[in-house]
Amino acid sequence: MLTIPITDTHIRAISEVLDYNTDIEIFPFGVPHKKDQYTIAYYLKEITRLKEKLEELTGVEITDSKLKEAITLCNRERNLLREISLMRKSELVPISSEDFVALHHGSFFADKTVTVDVLESVYEELRAQSVPAQEGPRILLTGSTLALGDHKILDIIKEAGGIIVMEEFAEGIRPYWEDVKSDGDLMENLAQSYFWRRVPPAWFRPGKERLDFLVRLTEDFNVAGVNLYQLMYRESYKLESYHFPDLLKKKKGLSMLTIESDYDAAEVGQMRTRIETFIETIRS
Repeated sequence: MLTIPITDTHIRAISEVLDYNTDIEIFPFGVPHKKDQYTIAYYLKEITRLKEKLEELTGVEITDSKLKEAITLCNRERNLLREISLMRKSELVPISSEDFVALHHGSFFADKTVTVDVLESVYEELRAQSVPAQEGPRILLTGSTLALGDHKILDIIKEAGGIIVMEEFAEGIRPYWEDVKSDGDLMENLAQSYFWRRVPPAWFRPGKERLDFLVRLTEDFNVAGVNLYQLMYRESYKLESYHFPDLLKKKKGLSMLTIESDYDAAEVGQMRTRIETFIETIRS
């Protein structure tokens, strides 16, 4: 079974193509684009429907005790990712963006207990080590998706002399800002955390909450510029790239560079030139 949250028309089209052309059972569920009492109720109903389907498919009952145990373990994972990330507020950035993203991507594949052990080890190692202050503009990298293996934007910014101190993506980076409450109605807690309290992606309406959050990140991590990494099929982020630079300039006096990608190897040269120019502009 392939579970597909329907967030926009592209994802819906993918689910329909797979349903038509494969023998995989497709389980779509809707994700609303606006936060209110009706949409949170709808989202809760959808993840409850998914829970029931998983129980039917696997023959395993998802009891409250099992769910609470899983929430506690996942909260520990989120907490460690959050603590490691917050270390980068300092002028002494103890971990590179490449390594932090690698931890994220590994967490999607490894067993949770293994992931937590690794993160605890990394956290203690970073606390103990002494790192020199890094020179170069501090960059906030944001966008729709930072997929496994797509690290060219990270490499180019580093080679150009920039230091990525925060990554904020809708997909490819595990949300770690909010824990899930482990008391009361656990399914409702999941809905609250995954929908209501989550950092909204660009396709949420209205989009002000996400943009305000990005502005706060520029303050908290003392960034000198913002890079929006825009995949060509995500129009919501493309639209955001037209008005967010003006807002960012007015509120914080910062510049933003939008980089478009469709995973074409030929785009690297132009991407490098634009990023190098952006970094040099910040320096000057």
